[in-house]
Amino acid sequence: MPTAQELLRAAERLHAHLLRRHYSQGRVLGPDAGVRFNLRFWRFFKSPLSFVRWNDDFVFLQSEGYWILSNWMLQDATGERRYRDLALESTQATLNFQQPEGFWHYPLPERRNLVATVEGDWGAIGFLTTYAREPREEFLHAAVRWYDYLARKIGFQTHATGKAINYFDKPRGKIPNNSVEAIWLFLRLWKATGEARFLEHVDSMLDFVASAQLPTGELPYIVDGPHEKGRIHYLCYQYNAFQFLKLAWANDLRPDARVQRMLPSLAKFLAKGVSKSGASAADCSHEKPELDYFTAVLAAAMREAAGFGLLEAAELSERCYTRVIQRQRQDGSFAYSTDDYGFLRDGRSYPRPQAMTLFHLLYAICGKRNVVDG
Repeated sequence: MPTAQELLRAAERLHAHLLRRHYSQGRVLGPDAGVRFNLRFWRFFKSPLSFVRWNDDFVFLQSEGYWILSNWMLQDATGERRYRDLALESTQATLNFQQPEGFWHYPLPERRNLVATVEGDWGAIGFLTTYAREPREEFLHAAVRWYDYLARKIGFQTHATGKAINYFDKPRGKIPNNSVEAIWLFLRLWKATGEARFLEHVDSMLDFVASAQLPTGELPYIVDGPHEKGRIHYLCYQYNAFQFLKLAWANDLRPDARVQRMLPSLAKFLAKGVSKSGASAADCSHEKPELDYFTAVLAAAMREAAGFGLLEAAELSERCYTRVIQRQRQDGSFAYSTDDYGFLRDGRSYPRPQAMTLFHLLYAICGKRNVVDG
């Protein structure tokens, strides 16, 4: 396993890059791999032409949330006050851009007319993380305002067992990943406030997620429903690693037998995604392309999996973390992807996956304080 000092040094270098390249007045902004045509093709044209001003900088609340978490973790790891100041500045910036109804506009032009569950969840997580350190009521009220909008306007879809939270304010498929994330957020709100109303939807979503789990341990990408056909596999190990961590954190917040039954088989599924090099496989059928933020979250999930009976978890986590550090560039950044379609690469600096990588590097050092109890 890389030492704590090596992991911290890698995190500090990545943080310095994000601060230098992508940070302005509390906001983490920059290009993104995006969706549809840009994700599949256009980004490979942009990547080698770094001198062109593409005017494609976006602010994602996912980036903001992971950035806020990471700055509090860096303060814990180093004792340096500047990280606290950055966390506070970013939390305030997130608050400044929240709409009066409690939501945020989606940044990508293809989806600008939609409100995304995952984006609002990460805005609220940023608020709750800072509130646990700096108990300013405006941050807690802002998180509650998002919850009220989410429950009232975005809502849920019923399922044969339980219910799934909607992906957008316009319903689409039943996606377990969104329900897992909402479960973690709702339990954080319950713990921060002591109010039972934040538990209202948790058990139904847990019933849905538990019923969706496959015999292999995998949680499918989309469960069949009236708005979208089911789809089992999509970025299998990446999606499931994120879900493994959030389910484990949810179980720490409120122990639950359903979660405790899901996690061991989910850990065994994830173990299959660790290649000999330590890189995460791209999906269930392809080892390539290689994306470092996939490997970073898989490293963190394997670290957590040791507590759920996966004997080889520590070795797999070590292999993944070693691979991540090997792939870091001289300026502290990470390329987005390599070996796309067998020969392409995307070397642009995207803040959203790098903020996630920063958090998962620090998770190996700092553990659960920020994700469970502040």
